[in-house]
Amino acid sequence: MLPLWAAGLVLQKIDSTDVRQTLSNFDRGFYNHRGLHLKPFGNTAVTNPPKLLHLRADISEFSSRAWINIDSTGGKRDTTWGFSQDLTEDALNALQSTFDNVRNHGGFVIVRICYDPWFNGRRNVTPEHKWVLRHVEQLAPVLSKNTDVILALEMGMHGAYGEMHSDTSITYPRVAEAVNLMLRNTPSELKILTRTANYSAAVLGFENWGVDFYIEGDAFQRIAKAKGDTLYRVGMFNDGYLGTEYDYGTWGADCATSICREEGVAWLEKYSVHTPYGGEALTTASGYKVINTPEYLSYEGYRTHTSYLNIAWNHELIDSWKNVKFQGKDFEYDSSVTGFKYIDDHLGYRYVLRESVLLDTIGDDGIFLAKLRIQNVGFGNLTRQVAAKVVFVQNMDSSMLDVCPFEFDYELPNLDFRNVFSRKISISGGDTLTTFDGNHELDISVPTSLDNGNYHVFLNVENIAFANGKVSAYHCFEEPVLFIGDVTVDNNVKSSIARPIARSKLHSSIQNNFVRIQEVKKHWNAVVHNGKLLYRMNGSSF
Repeated sequence: MLPLWAAGLVLQKIDSTDVRQTLSNFDRGFYNHRGLHLKPFGNTAVTNPPKLLHLRADISEFSSRAWINIDSTGGKRDTTWGFSQDLTEDALNALQSTFDNVRNHGGFVIVRICYDPWFNGRRNVTPEHKWVLRHVEQLAPVLSKNTDVILALEMGMHGAYGEMHSDTSITYPRVAEAVNLMLRNTPSELKILTRTANYSAAVLGFENWGVDFYIEGDAFQRIAKAKGDTLYRVGMFNDGYLGTEYDYGTWGADCATSICREEGVAWLEKYSVHTPYGGEALTTASGYKVINTPEYLSYEGYRTHTSYLNIAWNHELIDSWKNVKFQGKDFEYDSSVTGFKYIDDHLGYRYVLRESVLLDTIGDDGIFLAKLRIQNVGFGNLTRQVAAKVVFVQNMDSSMLDVCPFEFDYELPNLDFRNVFSRKISISGGDTLTTFDGNHELDISVPTSLDNGNYHVFLNVENIAFANGKVSAYHCFEEPVLFIGDVTVDNNVKSSIARPIARSKLHSSIQNNFVRIQEVKKHWNAVVHNGKLLYRMNGSSF
């Protein structure tokens, strides 16, 4: 049964289905990588970066332990060893220019910096610990300036491929000191990932993590309280993802000394809600349990909030996903799509407008009211803060569709789409259960100053595209917009400023957060609250 709406609010005719298009939301999805070999002088930035770039920047020439007489093509070089020294201005400028190019191309970047020359898997290349710390101090200002395009820092700095292995100088205390130094010297917007949960536990202050890294335990709660918001900045990247039930050593087999899969997944589920998680998915070696299927990912991906994967590795596994039909339980994604298509569309967040109810007429008080039901069907959540606004466009007759109509924007600074959370999935008795299906109610109240007339109404959430089909005849917007309905403005109609938005009964576990409307440079805040569990996974009403 549909909610009971306040008088004057009209259910709009919208396409409420997920049309299963690949969306241009490049802060999630499959990435392409580029290498950046930084030298003391003569550096060149990465040009024409892909929309989602995995930047593999190596600073091997700044480590006296890095053997670099073989270049990226296998050719001989004159220099045999690097030299432990400060990063040069030339090297840091090339890194900054790369970030600028990412920004200019409208893209995003996952950053990994290490001492492995050209990421070729060299052993024992990490310099003396004092130089690692010095380089962290020098890199932090550049990273801090570019958090608008950096999704996450995969805190390599140690070992082959920057994956914190194959180096006898690596210890948990050294990794923890370096990561905590980076945390202190960068803003909260920068999310920092280690290679395994064990390393993340060391960063957070755990010592006996095989016993204490249990999110419901007293020891974990004490550390969580002490760390505060920092706990939500620290995550992990997984370059053994789904290869075995242990992800090739990412999770421990001995749960008394290491963090096993269930404990680690439970940690990511609760504390990496807005922290990117992903890496490289692998094929399974003989004798191990096979879990690298789209169907398994369609369960665990929601728990770990998986947001990015490497499109180039592992080729065999990626190709297998492209050649099988998806057999999971999803009302809109069934066996008509491939496993790869399902994974590609569900990495990170994916928003679908399921229902829109707008005020039929904006009267003499100028207040526009709307009630939207938006579902996040992706594995994860938005990991960065974005701006939102409601856009009114004059309704022009069909003979003038080649002309861009006037538009009127009203910002919604309190509408935070990071809180449009994805589904919650659990296993009970062998059954996969959806305990929250991602549906959220958003109440919007916006005082306007529009002239009388008919208007189309759109929601703009920065550069984020929704999964609904194209419903607007206009192509004048620089950023993607979501059509939410039509409204008439008539200043002769009497209306009450106190006119309420009807609220349907909310699930008791959802926190309602109402914000007082206040003027901000002629724009106004929205009133927002989260949704209820009254809808099926495909958005249809019970």
